[in-house]
Amino acid sequence: MYLIIYYYIDVPINNYMDISNKFLFEAYQQVVEKRVQPDPTTDESLNQFLTKRLAGAEKLASSSQHKGGFATLTAIHYKAKLKPYKEAEKMEKSPNKDCDKCNAHYKKMAMELHSKLADLDKLSQKEFQSLMGELEVYGEVYIRATKPESLKI
Repeated sequence: MYLIIYYYIDVPINNYMDISNKFLFEAYQQVVEKRVQPDPTTDESLNQFLTKRLAGAEKLASSSQHKGGFATLTAIHYKAKLKPYKEAEKMEKSPNKDCDKCNAHYKKMAMELHSKLADLDKLSQKEFQSLMGELEVYGEVYIRATKPESLKI
């Protein structure tokens, strides 16, 4: 498939090109556009990252809540992410932001949540999903803030 697409890159699209050639050329253009877009983990600000992640968590929490059944655990997981994302957004947008204090807070919260997971026998499914959701947020925000290059896709 790659060779066929490569072959058609130099063929101009005009009235004489048949439908299949146009399709292949358009498919090739889409692949190239996706490959050359900048890596969002390095070009986005932390605020943009948080805004997008919060929106995604809100959407998944809502859609899984509507499904019900076992998807309720997914809803609990994503609902738990909302408060930490909002907290991190607020901290990052603060005019008096101290990056070191913010990062220390994210790490402290992640470590506290991690320690709560030590005794699984004491946790319910709901508690586990909630803790994991919060832990994921604090962990990913800490890593994104301190090592943005480590998240390359």
